[in-house]
Amino acid sequence: MLIKPAFSPSAKDILRDRYLWRDENRNPVEKPEEMLVRVAANVAAAERTLAEQYKWTDEFYEIMATLRFLPNSPTLMNAGRPAPHGQLAACFVIGIEDSMESICEALRKQMLIHKSGGGTGFNFSKLRPEGSKVKSTNGRASGPVSFMGLFDKATETVQQGGMRRGANMGILNIDHPDIRKFIHCKDKDGTITNFNISVGVFDSFMEKAVADPHGEEAALLEEIADSAWRTGDPGIIFLDAINRGNTTPNLGELMSTNPCGESPLYPNEACNLGSINIASMVRDGKFDFETLKQVTAVATRFLDDVIDVNHYPLPEIAEAVKLTRKIGLGVMGWADLLFQLRIPYDS
Repeated sequence: MLIKPAFSPSAKDILRDRYLWRDENRNPVEKPEEMLVRVAANVAAAERTLAEQYKWTDEFYEIMATLRFLPNSPTLMNAGRPAPHGQLAACFVIGIEDSMESICEALRKQMLIHKSGGGTGFNFSKLRPEGSKVKSTNGRASGPVSFMGLFDKATETVQQGGMRRGANMGILNIDHPDIRKFIHCKDKDGTITNFNISVGVFDSFMEKAVADPHGEEAALLEEIADSAWRTGDPGIIFLDAINRGNTTPNLGELMSTNPCGESPLYPNEACNLGSINIASMVRDGKFDFETLKQVTAVATRFLDDVIDVNHYPLPEIAEAVKLTRKIGLGVMGWADLLFQLRIPYDS
């Protein structure tokens, strides 16, 4: 007998509004537990034998129904849909070179990914600065911030018919000539509304900022901090730190992340995410590490199976994903856990 999911009334409302499958009249055709069965069975289809598929369907269902683990939204929405609609990953990175052909191709990829329910990250640092000469037209370049506005408008357009609001990460490296325009591109409300933005920073820049508190680097860092305080953007991406942790350095440097910044990826790579609910792992006033161990193992297998059952929006994305098989397993419920254990947040 299936465990009945312990969804709150508010959670059920959200599921009904955004996740449950609907008929042509927009009426839900499944219950929350049926949604979890659909997801578990579709993901477990990656297993080799029928017996393993049944076993892991049960395991996957249990960790979701007990609210110890949940995957990212595209998996809940799309698992079980026929190709090309069964896109299950949340995070994508698209590369952009300094040519109109590359920009247009990146725009095409972004729109297809957003249509499928994924979010996209870009590093615009290869685009020439505003005012640079364009030899092919004898004109002047409009610069990365201007092109970022184009991607922002495309997101606005696609989301009208898409599954959820599109999201982007825009990165510009600290040594780009247009960096100050980038830092302040969201100062005015409504200019760029579908992007998180982050400045790509290198160790050498931070070392100079520390060495000379009155130098140009320190002043620029102060400008970034002031803008972030006033508007919430930009953030900072420590590119050298990301690459020190890169497990596949032979494939090149990592220069971009997904929209929320937790998943550094190569161009054309995607990553599916899931979160372990650590607030559900308190027993008799103590944290249950054994349950965490068990759930982590099952959740990792779940996310790895998603890679194989996913219907990717483009063949080059499928190829890149299966080359490195990146997954993102995080935690949620941290504040609730601390409250249950009576641990002050600032301790």
